[in-house]
Amino acid sequence: MKIGLYGGIANNIYVFAKALAGANADICFIRDRFDKFPFSQPAWEDVEFRLAYADVAKASGWSWDQWTMQEDDIGWTAPTWLYDTLNAKSNASKHIRLPRNPWDAFGLSRFIKSPGRAAVIEKMRQCDCLLVCGIEGSILASLSGRPYIIWPHGADLMIAAGLLSPPWYRIRQSIAHGILRRQLKAAFSSAICVGNHEPTGITTDYYGAENYIRRLNVVFMPIPIPIRPRPTLIQRKQALRQLLNEMGHVLPDGAVVGFVPSRLDYEWKGQDRLLRALSDLHAQGRAKNLCLVFSGWGTDFLDAQRYANEQGISDRLFFLDSALSKPLLFRYYLAADFVVDQFINGMYGTSALEAMACGAPLLTWLSEAYDRPWGRPPVIQARSSEEIAKALADIAEGRHNLEETGNALQVWLGRVHNPAAVVESLIARFSGA
Repeated sequence: MKIGLYGGIANNIYVFAKALAGANADICFIRDRFDKFPFSQPAWEDVEFRLAYADVAKASGWSWDQWTMQEDDIGWTAPTWLYDTLNAKSNASKHIRLPRNPWDAFGLSRFIKSPGRAAVIEKMRQCDCLLVCGIEGSILASLSGRPYIIWPHGADLMIAAGLLSPPWYRIRQSIAHGILRRQLKAAFSSAICVGNHEPTGITTDYYGAENYIRRLNVVFMPIPIPIRPRPTLIQRKQALRQLLNEMGHVLPDGAVVGFVPSRLDYEWKGQDRLLRALSDLHAQGRAKNLCLVFSGWGTDFLDAQRYANEQGISDRLFFLDSALSKPLLFRYYLAADFVVDQFINGMYGTSALEAMACGAPLLTWLSEAYDRPWGRPPVIQARSSEEIAKALADIAEGRHNLEETGNALQVWLGRVHNPAAVVESLIARFSGA
């Protein structure tokens, strides 16, 4: 059985591909050449490199020649199971059955007119089954004629549910959006299943899309994350000191350091609550040994720096001037005393899982949905700035056993997101289709 995989968003499908390849499955990862965002490139997953804060957005506008030069510069080599459609030509679009609705037929014919998309469909047809992600991947899979599983990222589900629509007075955009939504709904309804690692099956409190999602065949499909051995405390401090020195920072002696890997985005991640909490502790004289390291990107990156200066806590915060590729992020996960994720969504994402894999204690907020079905991960739970301040104080003043929490998280992750178990379950679903 040959398994095809497609979808660049956040490299999640590439992570599945690496797990399948590690289990000696017959796979073909079709590179998504319609997503130029840096964190969607396979090299971001495989090789240590940085992108300066200003270059994260710019890189999304790079040509593919520029991306190829970047990959050559950092020494990235594509794995043998990766298929690249960059210069491929295909006639597959001529053999696709279009919808009866003339508007949908016209819109879809324009969508697949690109030789790149036609080449994706052609390669998909050479596989026995597919695992896909994203709007484009879902629609292309539905046109391939092969059985497929969708692993959504969020916006795709919300569009299919009728959310995220353009304003009614933008007629052309509304027509195009309607075509997109109908094709996306058809793709979701025809999938073998919709996989997701959110324990409620992404059916609760999902931004208004719950009723639609309940009609889908949603299954629990944790993303595969391998465990990484956690260094000793002495080794971690030495590694963190070296990492910060490389970025032009000096680690204070005796500092308890939290790492914030996610983008600085108050609306979606809630780091403004974290900053207020640290400011409150500083005003009380309780943050002397507490430091936070922020990955260098996000909508509110500059505002966070301004706030830190205004509140007199800039000596407690390290704002890295670059976004870090996954291998570099893992070095920080392994070196930091704890990791901080989001306080808004009530769900964990890839960054949280990667931190757990490294045995790093995790400060975040998870909704009550995580009390089932496989048990809540033993995170340090906080939501409001007051709760975050209490958690930080407990950490800084030694009332929280970080080693015990990190070990427990690693055990939980090894049970739930074990790559071997995930691969076995995924292949079983394809075999039963």
